Amino acid sequence: MKKIASPKINSKKAAILVTTMFLCTIVALSTVWLVSTLLDQQKTNRRRRELLTAYYAAQSGLSQVLHWGNFPIEYDNNTGTSAFFFRDLTTNTFPNLEAALPRNSGTSLTITSNKLRSFVSKYNLDISKIESIELIAPADSDPVPCVFKVRSVGSTPSGAKRSVFAYLNPNPLQDVDLQLGAGIISLAMGIQNGNGIAHWGESWSRSDFSLINKSQADNLDNTSREYDPFARYRTEARLLFNSTWKEGIGMDVVDVATARYPGRAPARGNYANGFEQFIPQGTLDWPDFLGSYQAFKDLARMHGRYYSTDSAGNIYRSGIKDKDHKVDFVIEFADADRESSPYDFVFIDTIDGNPPAANNSNIATISNSGTMAGMKGIYYICSNYRQGGSGNPADLHTAEKPILNSDGRVSFEMTTLRKVFLDGNYLHGWKYAVSGAAGCLWSPHF
Repeated sequence: MKKIASPKINSKKAAILVTTMFLCTIVALSTVWLVSTLLDQQKTNRRRRELLTAYYAAQSGLSQVLHWGNFPIEYDNNTGTSAFFFRDLTTNTFPNLEAALPRNSGTSLTITSNKLRSFVSKYNLDISKIESIELIAPADSDPVPCVFKVRSVGSTPSGAKRSVFAYLNPNPLQDVDLQLGAGIISLAMGIQNGNGIAHWGESWSRSDFSLINKSQADNLDNTSREYDPFARYRTEARLLFNSTWKEGIGMDVVDVATARYPGRAPARGNYANGFEQFIPQGTLDWPDFLGSYQAFKDLARMHGRYYSTDSAGNIYRSGIKDKDHKVDFVIEFADADRESSPYDFVFIDTIDGNPPAANNSNIATISNSGTMAGMKGIYYICSNYRQGGSGNPADLHTAEKPILNSDGRVSFEMTTLRKVFLDGNYLHGWKYAVSGAAGCLWSPHF
């Protein structure tokens, strides 16, 4: 006899089936929702990446306009004196641009669409489009010849676009002549206390020159393996030797008060080529410090390495005399790392921002004697500068030492220079470095 399932059992199976179908529906809907969400997220991320790409494309347009301002000859066929961006290398001015946009005039010029079409990518891809360029007259205090007001639009192949609006300051490139006759130059009194060692260049002073200790002068001794034939101390006044030097016949120096060459016979002669005093005016080829004052000042401003001083000898970044811009000499400048950071160019101004006065009325006195001090590059210091002899700067393991050959040619070999306070750039074909209590390049006063 066939057994019939009870209605109670059938209802349970039906409930399970309904529940299963409901759960499957929820899972299916969840899967669809999850896939949709992932797709939306991918679209959002792709859109974000495309907008970022478009932004960088717009930025590249700005860079190209800035490049035009610095190198117009690469974009403009007219390179003669009538060219809009013609630069007079004698006066280092832009006469045509300045005539059209006088400083502080508030005037501006709009660049025509004809010129805008020349700003295309190097691969002829329309990744950015310069929509507008306006040239604005600069302020008196701004060293640039004009200010660029630019709108650039970047795009991607999919059509994403970003627009960038910016004000650009092109840097007018200046040709700087580094043909100096000496590494350390003082228009006032030269002071190299303690262990100041001048390498690979001469040291000049118009006033009295206080010299280093004899124990630190091996590079002046032609019998020493440290002898440097390029090093020499020369002054239009007197060389001041301290007690570590012995004076007299057969000693280190002789007739200090009267001899033009204190190291020559009847002294020992080891320092015959190291000293020269009482040099007639006009013999040394002095740089024109005052004539180049504004040019070097503007150059430092372009590179963000302009500093001012006050009567107490404090130094201020960017010429802003407040506590936030006051700097410590060692912390600000003492970094002799030549591998990961470039040579420096520093301009330290007078107290009032005018060229050094003949009576020194606007000249401050700044000092440096910090341990581990090590500077590199060019320092144009419009102040009295005193470098102490204490400290332990880092060695230079990649210094190029000039070698004077028998035929008069100069060649170079790599060497380690110990305890370098200041390492400069090329001067008259050789490199110059200073260790110990050093002066500075292009320093009107010490």
